[in-house]
Amino acid sequence: MELDLFGVTKALGGLPAAARAMLSAGAVGIADSRVANLERIKKSGIGAPLMLLRSPTTGECRRAAAVADIILVSALPCIREIARVLEKMGLRREVRLIPMVEMGDRREGILPELLNDVVKALDKLPGVRIQGLAANFACLAGAIPTPEKIRYLEELARGLEGEYGSGLVLSAGNSSSLGLVFEGKWPRLSYPAHLRVGESILLGWDIMTKKPLPGMRQDAFRFYAEVIEVAKKPSLPEGPVGCNAFAETVEPVDRGCHWRAVAAVGRQDIGAGSLMPLDPGIEVIGITSDHTVLAIDNAQTPIAVGTQLEFRLDYGGLLGAMTSPYVGKLIKE
Repeated sequence: MELDLFGVTKALGGLPAAARAMLSAGAVGIADSRVANLERIKKSGIGAPLMLLRSPTTGECRRAAAVADIILVSALPCIREIARVLEKMGLRREVRLIPMVEMGDRREGILPELLNDVVKALDKLPGVRIQGLAANFACLAGAIPTPEKIRYLEELARGLEGEYGSGLVLSAGNSSSLGLVFEGKWPRLSYPAHLRVGESILLGWDIMTKKPLPGMRQDAFRFYAEVIEVAKKPSLPEGPVGCNAFAETVEPVDRGCHWRAVAAVGRQDIGAGSLMPLDPGIEVIGITSDHTVLAIDNAQTPIAVGTQLEFRLDYGGLLGAMTSPYVGKLIKE
């Protein structure tokens, strides 16, 4: 079975140190959804193949064509614009395009019944060629990758052989597809394939189950926040209650009067992600723009103003922290 891996750096803002680590561990190339991140990686001297995961906007096509070796695409106007800017720039390099096929997650992707029309139109454009087909899973609707869906992608690619011969590749999924590999359910394919893997490399878990993957580490990233208040307070709000600052209706747990800590971290730091205290006796009660409120009655060590608390992050939290200008980063290579 030929199954390669492109390391995805988008959660780290295209961090060159992470790209180098992925390549040294066996990744055949680096993928990112942002043109600026690919430019950062290329500028750092990394010469591996670079893949742009998200179709560039009209204003990004020129930069995308100059930096990306492979671009995932899903709409003809974007494809035509890439071909136009390549011709206008007079670039001799060939940009390989991989159409994304809609496989049930209902994000980007060409409906299978429209694929042939898009491919025929693309084939008439100068400077670009199809390298294969791509699929995406478990990002928007949570559609789970299955052997049957992977084989269906292969079947669609087989229908293109008359135009492109057998030199096609299947960009057959993301981190969510790794479960099929580890469980021995990955189908035997007649085309070389690769997976675009970011979260599972960075956090070391199966993204569908959040369980650790064999041989992977879960401590590559840690988040530290300082405590700025400690007080004993009632757990329930006082007076009439409406929605909070994020238009959410909160149902607080009645803990009576208990010890709380406020940490200097909020949504501006971790986006829509979650913090998970390493101390199992600490519980996150809520997060606002700049504050995180914690229940500390069962904390294993004393907590005071100035205490540095250590947290794990989920993928959303990692993405937010690594791209937030308010979070300092300490990188150990």
